[in-house]
Amino acid sequence: MRIRSYDVRDAAQLGMVFRRAILEIGAKDYTAGQVAAWAGPEDAGLRLHGKLSDGRHALVAVDDADRVLAFGDLETDGHIDFLYALPEVAGTGVASALYDALEEVAQTRRLPRLYTEASEAARRFFIKKGFAVVQRRDFAVRGVAIHNYAMEKRL
Repeated sequence: MRIRSYDVRDAAQLGMVFRRAILEIGAKDYTAGQVAAWAGPEDAGLRLHGKLSDGRHALVAVDDADRVLAFGDLETDGHIDFLYALPEVAGTGVASALYDALEEVAQTRRLPRLYTEASEAARRFFIKKGFAVVQRRDFAVRGVAIHNYAMEKRL
């Protein structure tokens, strides 16, 4: 596994990683309706490319065949909007290494904190990385009630 910068050629793979992570990992903590609303339409790769091409620092973890295993981003203010991994690599250290690379970028930029909005599974991951829950957030996605957690870590 290696970590490299996001490239437009990764867009379709990112869409697949995003949807599989939500549909398979998210399904352990959320209802089928919540998961379907969160995953959204099939064109996730195009939507992700638009966001990841806006100047934020976007990284992908890839295997020896350059297949995307996980991806994450760091916005200029320390916000982590995305950190998703394929279900088959969950718990193997891939997402952890990707997060560590993002935190290293934040430290190099002398950012005072990192913050995110984390799902149930991501909350458990970010707590292990030293984040604290600021508050639970209840809201609707595509008309479906769902929740996540505002979290932050002081650097």
